[in-house]
Amino acid sequence: MPLTTEELSEIKMILGREPTRAELSMFEAQWSEHCSYKSSRYYLRLLPTTNSNVLIGPGRDAPAVKAFDRFALVFKIESHNHPSAVDPYNGAATGIGGIVRDIMTLGAKPIALLDLLFLGEPSNHYANWLIRGVVKGISDYGNRIGVPVVAGMIWFDKSYNTYPLVNVACVGIVEVSKLVNSVPEAGDLIVVAGNSTGRDGIFGSSFASKSLGSDELSNISAVQVGNPLMEKLLIDAITEATELGLIKYMKDLGGGGLATALSELAADHNLGAVVILDSLHLREGNMSPEEILVSESQERMMLIVASDRLNDLGAVLKRYDLEYSVIGYLSSDGLIKVYYRGELVANVPAKELAKPRIRLWDIEIPEEYRSLGRELRIPEVNDLSHALRKVLSSPNVVSKEWVYSQYDYEVGIRTVIKPGAGDAAVLRLMEVSEYAGIAVKGDGNPRYVYLNPFMGAANAVGECYRNLISVGSKPVAIVDELNAGNPEKPTHYWYFTQMVKGVAWMAQELKLPVVGGKVSFYNEDLSNGSQVRPVTTIVGVGLIDDVRKSVTYSLKNDGDYVIVVGVTCPELGGSEYIYRCFGLEAGEIPLPRPSSEILNGTYVSKLIDLGYALAVHDVDVGGIAAAISEMCVKGMKGVMIDLSKVPARGCSRFDEIMFSESQARYLVEVRRDCLGKALELARDLNVEVGVLGEVHGDELAIRYGDLDLVRVGINELREIYDNTLERLIEG
Repeated sequence: MPLTTEELSEIKMILGREPTRAELSMFEAQWSEHCSYKSSRYYLRLLPTTNSNVLIGPGRDAPAVKAFDRFALVFKIESHNHPSAVDPYNGAATGIGGIVRDIMTLGAKPIALLDLLFLGEPSNHYANWLIRGVVKGISDYGNRIGVPVVAGMIWFDKSYNTYPLVNVACVGIVEVSKLVNSVPEAGDLIVVAGNSTGRDGIFGSSFASKSLGSDELSNISAVQVGNPLMEKLLIDAITEATELGLIKYMKDLGGGGLATALSELAADHNLGAVVILDSLHLREGNMSPEEILVSESQERMMLIVASDRLNDLGAVLKRYDLEYSVIGYLSSDGLIKVYYRGELVANVPAKELAKPRIRLWDIEIPEEYRSLGRELRIPEVNDLSHALRKVLSSPNVVSKEWVYSQYDYEVGIRTVIKPGAGDAAVLRLMEVSEYAGIAVKGDGNPRYVYLNPFMGAANAVGECYRNLISVGSKPVAIVDELNAGNPEKPTHYWYFTQMVKGVAWMAQELKLPVVGGKVSFYNEDLSNGSQVRPVTTIVGVGLIDDVRKSVTYSLKNDGDYVIVVGVTCPELGGSEYIYRCFGLEAGEIPLPRPSSEILNGTYVSKLIDLGYALAVHDVDVGGIAAAISEMCVKGMKGVMIDLSKVPARGCSRFDEIMFSESQARYLVEVRRDCLGKALELARDLNVEVGVLGEVHGDELAIRYGDLDLVRVGINELREIYDNTLERLIEG
C-alpha cells in the first residue's frame, strides 16, 4: 500500500484502534495524491480563484462561471496519464467519460470536449502505438456519447515515447437557477445510478499516485473500462432530473470510488453517512467490501435526493433503463459507517478521512537547469526558405487534421469555428439567444516549461488568452492542469512549485480567475524513471455576444492588408526554429508580457468588433513566419510581407524577426478600406502596429526592404502543412 508508516500511525490515532481492511482501503484511496492533493494544496492557494463572474470555484467536482446573466458555464480539466500509459485506448476513453461526469455533477449539459495531448515521436514504434490508441479512445467515446471534440492541442517530444500525458477538458451549460448546488442534509438518501460496480479500476487513484515502472504495464486492472452508451443514457437522465429539480447534490464516482465521494461530501457539509453495501447493484457477486468501496467502475454517479423525491427520481432513471440503488442516508454525527452483510466494516470520521495533512517536500533546482546555456549562440542561416520549410514541417506546427478528422466535432450543431480553422473553437449557445456563443481553447508548451517552468507556465496562460481574443471572445476564466514528476524528488517538486507560481502571477495580472484544475504527479519515463517533460496545460473560456463577428485565421481577400500587432524581440531561446534547424533546446524562453497582452488584446478585440479585421492569428510557435504561412495555407492566398515594417526591439538578424516567439503578438488581415481607421485606433490606444503587406498572388514572399528573403508557393506550403503528420504516423 502507498500509505506511509507515519500515515498508518496517524490512522490508528484517528480511529483509536487498528483499522479494518475496508477502512485501510478507504484511507489509501482518499489519501492518495490523486484524490487528496496533499503535496500540492499548500501551493495551490496562491492561485487567484474569485471574481464577480465566478459562481462556484475550486473544491467541487467542477467549477461554474456566469454567462449572459441567466446561464452558467461549467468546465473542468482532468488528466488520465497513468492509465493511458498502460492501456492507451481505455485510458484515454475513460478520461473523456470521467470529465463529462464531472460537468454533470452541477447539472450542466456537456456541450464540448477538448483533448490536450503530449505524445512521443511518431517514428518510434511504441510511441506510435500509444498515439493511435489515445486518439482512437477519445474519438470512440466522444463520438458515441454525442459530445463534440472541438478543440485542443498536441505536442510531440521524445520524452513521451513510453509515457504520454493525456489531458482532457469538458464544457457544459446550465441555467443558474438550476445549478445542482443545494445543501445536503441529514436524512437525505444516497443513490448510486448507472453502471454496476465491478473490479475494474480498483485502487486506480493509488495507481496514479506513485511512479509507474515498466513492471506495472501489466497492471491492467487499475485501468477502468468505459461504456459510452451507458454514459449517454446518464447524460440524458441527469439532464432531465436537473430540469425537474429532483437532485440536491451530485458526485462523480471517479478516482477513489465511493470512499472518496462519501468522505468529500460528508466532510464539506459537516455530515456523516450510513451505507449498506449489500444494497448496491454489482457486476460480480463475490466482491469484498473494500473492493466495492474503492472500485472506480465507470458511468456511475452518486446522487443525493430528499426522501420525498426518490420515487420521481426513480421514474426518470427507469425511463432511461438505468439501474440505481439506494445505498444509505446522510447522518448528522460526522461518521461514515459502512455495513456489509450485517457487519459494521468501517466507522470513520469523515473530516479526517477527507483531508490528510499537507505534505511539503524538499525543493532543489535541477543541475541540468543551471547548465541549459542561457547565453545562446545561434549559427547564421543562409537559406531562410529552407528554414521556413523545416519549421513548418515540424509535428508541433503542422495541421493536426489526422487527429481531429477522427472526431465528430459538429454533433450538436453548435460548432461555428471548427478545429483547424481558428485559434479557438467557437460554439453557439442557442439557450441564451440566436447569436450568443463561447470560445474554448487549451494550450501548453513542454519545452518552455523544461527551460523555465515559471515563465513557461505564465506563457501558457498568455497563449490561451490570445487564442480566445483572436476569435472575438472576451476571456472570463481558466482552469489549469499541472503535470509534473515525483514530488518526493526535490528537483521534480521544484518544477511543480515554479509552474504554480507562474500560473498564479500571470492569471492575477490578466485578471483571469483560475476556477479549478488538476495536479498530476509521478509522470516518469518507464524505461529509466526520469521525469517526462513537465507541462502546464491551460484551458480557457470566453464569451461572445454575436458569433457572426467571430473570425478565423484564413486570409480572405486580395488587396486586404496584413498587419502585425505587438513588438518582436530577439527571443529565439526554446523556439521551434532553433530546435528544427540546429537541434537546440536551450536559452531563455520569451518573456511573459501581461501588460502588453491586455493592451494588444484590447486593440484586436476592437478591430474584430468594429468589423475591420477579417482574419486574426496569434503569433506563437514558429513566430511570424509560421503564423503567416498558416494563414496563407488556410485561405489559399498569397501575400508579400516586409519584415522591415515589424515593430522590433534589439533584433539584428532576419531570422530573429521571422522566427522569434515573442509573446503578446497577432497577425491581422484588415479590410483594405479600413486600414486608416485601424491605424488611427492603434495610435489612440498606444499600440505598436506594423503594416507588413498586401494579400495577393499564389506565393508567400518575405522581404526586408528591397531584399528578397523567402519565396515559396502556396501549393508547396499546403503540401507540407496538411500532409506531414499523416505521413509521420501512418508511415
